[in-house]
Amino acid sequence: MNTSSRPLSRRQFLKGFAAAASAPVVLGASSLGLAGTVAPSERIRMGLVGCGIHGAGWNLDQMFANPHQQVVAVCDVDAQHLAQAERCVNEHYSKTLGYDYRCDAYADFRDLVNRRDIDAVDVVTPDHWHVIIALMALRAGKHVICEKPLSLTVREGRLLADEAKKSGRVFQTASESRSIDSHIRLCELVHAGFIGELRNIKVLLEKGNAGRGNDDFRVRPPPPELDYEMWQGQAPLAPYCPARVHNTFRWNLAYSGGRLTDWGPHLIDLAQWASGNQETGPVEVEGTGKFPPREAVWNTAGEFDLHYRYANGLTMHVWSDVPAVKFEGTEGWIMFRGWRQPLRASRDSILTAQIPADKRLHRPRVVIDRTDETVGGEHLDFTDCILNGGSTYAPAEIGHRTVTISHIGNIALQLRRKLRWNPDREEFDGDDQANAMLSREQRSPWTIDNIDSWINVG
Repeated sequence: MNTSSRPLSRRQFLKGFAAAASAPVVLGASSLGLAGTVAPSERIRMGLVGCGIHGAGWNLDQMFANPHQQVVAVCDVDAQHLAQAERCVNEHYSKTLGYDYRCDAYADFRDLVNRRDIDAVDVVTPDHWHVIIALMALRAGKHVICEKPLSLTVREGRLLADEAKKSGRVFQTASESRSIDSHIRLCELVHAGFIGELRNIKVLLEKGNAGRGNDDFRVRPPPPELDYEMWQGQAPLAPYCPARVHNTFRWNLAYSGGRLTDWGPHLIDLAQWASGNQETGPVEVEGTGKFPPREAVWNTAGEFDLHYRYANGLTMHVWSDVPAVKFEGTEGWIMFRGWRQPLRASRDSILTAQIPADKRLHRPRVVIDRTDETVGGEHLDFTDCILNGGSTYAPAEIGHRTVTISHIGNIALQLRRKLRWNPDREEFDGDDQANAMLSREQRSPWTIDNIDSWINVG
């Protein structure tokens, strides 16, 4: 597809959904159509990097349901995951397109990114790989949709946000939260002042690290299907055990940031959006957490209690419990408790209020019904922006600012003291130890400095 050609009209984009072009549309999974309903010249050719449970599960399902995307290549360092994703893609498109479809499969993301005929890359790797793959894809001229959390460190996130802005390509932080009807309404009601002046935000995230059997922590040789050296990438070399990789990598700070960076990009993001702070952040953070023993494979806080303060006096309390967000203002409160659960408020008139047009927030043209947990809007918004122009609902800058709050929270938990944060300079005030934790050493050859040498420009 030639992405420099004249964009499709809004009506052309939405006609596959039988939607009126003049208003947002609320859709469930059954309404989204099949790839065969859109001409090949109008499909965005996608490459998927990361074929684990979220890549070959949720993300493939969303792309299969979106008639403007077609998966042409998949990549993973685990041969079993790669083969499963390749089979899934081939079976889906063989059925929907009506011929013997074959996608390409790669063990090295660089081979996929260097494909000239790929328009966009979906990055669904473990968190520590997000920035390097996304940066390479942008520099290679691809549009990028990247899983949250966007980065492993603040410094890497800033590099990615700046690169995405100057690239001229479409970038989406892949969280469905900003496309869900109840989440949009929640943030608009707060933003429009229906609870008065916002004073406090309470954000509850999932509690505890996921379970693994005792034998999964036993050191052993990596399985033959896994390129464990490449899986570790920029992280320090560490002995293999099953608990370190795949579904439970996120409980180790070398690869992720625990529940704070897992659930925070969903719910802290709503707090940032509703409060009008999505391109800045708090000025102070302190908290306590419960950590495993220092020698353990997992070292993120399974439980935590964090307090943030913004320059205007707004406070945000983030702790581990069940997913929930509550906004408290001078004239009432509004909240939900439980993922995609209905809104509740201090009075019914808040929930039924009509939001003035000038108080509406940036929203995707296709809005998702909160009760349909099989579908998200991140890929729909991503492709809409590629075809029609404009910014996605969660560009890199917003994704970076949101996960930065989780990163500085993790640093405060580890140092066990109050920290002063400057959101303009993106550094701690007068604290060299804390500032050193805003970046990490990268193990060669998997470094940002090497990205340009990997790009095939010939």
